[in-house]
Amino acid sequence: MDISATLKESYLLKDFSDQELTSLAQQCRLIKREAGEILFHEGDPADYFYILISGQVQAYKTSAEGKEVILHLFNAGDIFAEFPVFSGNPTYPVNTLCLKNSLLLAIHGQGFKTLATSYPDILLKILMRLSERLRYFTSLVEDLSLRNVDARLAKYLLSLSDTDKTEIEIHKKTLAAILGTIPETLSRTFKKLSQAGVIEVNKNSIRIQNRQALEELADILAD
Repeated sequence: MDISATLKESYLLKDFSDQELTSLAQQCRLIKREAGEILFHEGDPADYFYILISGQVQAYKTSAEGKEVILHLFNAGDIFAEFPVFSGNPTYPVNTLCLKNSLLLAIHGQGFKTLATSYPDILLKILMRLSERLRYFTSLVEDLSLRNVDARLAKYLLSLSDTDKTEIEIHKKTLAAILGTIPETLSRTFKKLSQAGVIEVNKNSIRIQNRQALEELADILAD
């Protein structure tokens, strides 16, 4: 595998020069994890951040009552765990679970910081991408407060798809947690949109059948 080329495909690193990527590749190692395997626990030393090449990884926290709270779902191409590494936080603030067999690039945090002393421009490039990520999460918070479940579902499905990809694999329990609702409410929304011919729901996959209708629904704010 050409690690430099893989790094170039990452959203966070796509502005890096070839020389910067080649140097960064020396700070990476390829790792494999099986479905159901923990990548890291909350409180573990934050030595690495990751690029998910294939598979699916879930970030979650466990409440004092033992309830699992799902925070985010990472898919192929996503980069994660960079915030504790870049901020200097010594430990990871969440747990991560591989939902599917996953292939990842682990980037050594201290090695990355050392690299930045030789290529200081990469810090500005990273900052720009992290700012865009912050705007994205701000938008998610807005969606939870201003959109009903139907609109939140529509917008989230659109964010995971494009005109060439109409089928999305996701566990319903995970999706309900991400959307800030309960599985029963999500099931009713699935039924409504399925009957309207907007989506088709199988066991753990959703197929978009009417993208235009989904786009219109995503723009509706809560009453």
